Amino acid sequence: MAAVLSMAPPIAAFGESAEGNPVATTRKGKVRGYMQGAVLTFLGIPYGAPTSGEARFMPPSEPVQWNGVRDCTKLGPCAPQPPGNIFSSPLGPYFSGGRADGVEKTTEASGEDCLCLNVLTTRLQGKLPVMVYIHGGGFSSGSGALTAISDRFVSEQNVVLVGVNHRLNVFGYTYLGGLDPRFADSGNVGQLDLIAALKWVRDNISSFGGDPSNVTIFGESGGGAKVSTLLAMPGAKGFFKRAIIESGSLRTVRTKEAAEKDTANVLKSLGITPDRISDIFKISTADLLAAARQGGALGFGPVVDGRSVPHQTWESAAPPEASGVSLLVGNCKDESTIFMFQSAPALFHLDWEGLRAQEVSAGIPAAAVDALIATYRKDYPTESASDIYFRLSSDRGARRNAITQATMKVEQNSGDVFMYQFAWNTPVAGGAVRAFHTAELPLAMRLVLYPQAEELSRQISGAWAAFARAGNPNHAGLPKWDSYKLAHKATMIFDAVNTKQVIDPAKEEMEQLQPYPGGLL
Repeated sequence: MAAVLSMAPPIAAFGESAEGNPVATTRKGKVRGYMQGAVLTFLGIPYGAPTSGEARFMPPSEPVQWNGVRDCTKLGPCAPQPPGNIFSSPLGPYFSGGRADGVEKTTEASGEDCLCLNVLTTRLQGKLPVMVYIHGGGFSSGSGALTAISDRFVSEQNVVLVGVNHRLNVFGYTYLGGLDPRFADSGNVGQLDLIAALKWVRDNISSFGGDPSNVTIFGESGGGAKVSTLLAMPGAKGFFKRAIIESGSLRTVRTKEAAEKDTANVLKSLGITPDRISDIFKISTADLLAAARQGGALGFGPVVDGRSVPHQTWESAAPPEASGVSLLVGNCKDESTIFMFQSAPALFHLDWEGLRAQEVSAGIPAAAVDALIATYRKDYPTESASDIYFRLSSDRGARRNAITQATMKVEQNSGDVFMYQFAWNTPVAGGAVRAFHTAELPLAMRLVLYPQAEELSRQISGAWAAFARAGNPNHAGLPKWDSYKLAHKATMIFDAVNTKQVIDPAKEEMEQLQPYPGGLL
């Protein structure tokens, strides 16, 4: 019980009708939030019981009932992870839209008992569309804290926004099922947490003005990868109607064999032999996280365990579990710049010969590189060699994966598909990082640092909300956006200067790239 209380202690029932202190009723008890302007904000609501101690690596269970009114005015804990907060980093102002309270409102503790969520809404009664944000950070870091400062989006679009924290890295994705049947589900408990959160939404969101029959899940980067995986999980079927995947079109997850090798590395770093697997309960949170870093477990992800993930996800076709779900999917023009800015500065100053050398080293045959670069230069005549390098890198990775995923979903013939690309060259880092990985996320949440992106933000946020509302992203502030078809590959190019629909953009480039190695980003 103490662990439950540590997440957000219940308090005596007082002031329930006081102005500015909204109270909602969940199936486990009442929760008190606070007002951000006209937005009712509830933070750190438990959707699951503690996952520490003997519950470590076990599937989530329901939270304990509480008496009185639970104080839900502060963020609950995020999963244990390496230190760092995007909002207090140099990129913080961009992701918080320049909010002076951005760091304060997104700061949270961490701990294994992290199954909590945030709800922002404009009213407690009604049938508003529900948007469940699944955070990025790969499968190793991050939280749903972004939703705590997304009140402008909620107010303008009149939606219910939910942000979820769940188990990550070694705590959420260590596969022990091959060593002990007690841990049969251990490799995917991070995903099972997300399903538990979706069950909570189904059972409780009507008390926050939401329509449980109209739920959209969405995520950027690792969040999109989690959405991709949920679309292949039978346990998630029926909890959402629509999905938005932003630069996260993960097509395969780990096999059992690969997961067992990963686990062996972690156990070795912990000094635990397979015959003493129960010793893993005795390891402290800090020591387990440290061993995970040493053993490579921070990069863990889902596994085809034959149970919660019964088959490979998007390897050759859309998973049958995704049938009936509409999909909005896309990527950013320059995915890798944000990762290369400090680690590979030379890539930002390439000449044409340097670009050629980079592409040959990446696996494109020397005989084909010149023709490929010539095609890019023809279609983007004002762009530099570095511009082409980053565009080409994204086309080979995230864009190819998004197109493949969209194509598979169209071929499934069950649910509409809409494709986009984010192409605005942001002023971040003096403009060097261009349309970088995750750059559209704050704009979708109406967090706008640069005034020149205000209209672009309205276009994106309006499209995401329109899609959640009725399955079609078109709205008055956006050019016509057709659904994606094999014979009509309509793609919305989001750009602060000229947002427009293009049919099969970079068609020739993508065809030339098809035979050669790809990547995630």
